[in-house]
Amino acid sequence: MDPDSNLPPANMRIIVSWRGAISTLEIPVATRIIEVKLLIWEALHVPVPADRQELSWEGQFLKDELTLQNYHIPPNASLTVFNKIEVKIYLEYSRFHFVYVVYDGTTVGELKAKLHADQGIDIEHKVLRMNGFDLDDRALLWAARVIEGTKLHLVEYRSRR
Repeated sequence: MDPDSNLPPANMRIIVSWRGAISTLEIPVATRIIEVKLLIWEALHVPVPADRQELSWEGQFLKDELTLQNYHIPPNASLTVFNKIEVKIYLEYSRFHFVYVVYDGTTVGELKAKLHADQGIDIEHKVLRMNGFDLDDRALLWAARVIEGTKLHLVEYRSRR
């Protein structure tokens, strides 16, 4: 009997999902998460640098310093890539702003709620405005075209007639 037959495979295939696009990578089981992120950026050409990626497996975010093996991720597992972006939120009639690094899959409403929870800022009857347009609280940041460096303004909601 071959003593190596009981050893786990040295390499495994993982499925990578980013904004609905799917690809695969063949990588060593002992690969650290930060190295997986680099491969996603370099080999799969996902336009998100490794330091701005967050990887998730079955709803759990993966720490850069750990390996696929540490998480007991099986072959053909699906990893989801989230893009982290930095946005600035300015308060109405103020030069003060808050800087947040959030996932671009966050909703506008969740970002407002985070501002309220972190800073105690009143968000009732207020909207986030970008380039003169009010953003829908249900919209995902990436769908609302909120990208790295976007400036948002928390302003009083005014109905347009």
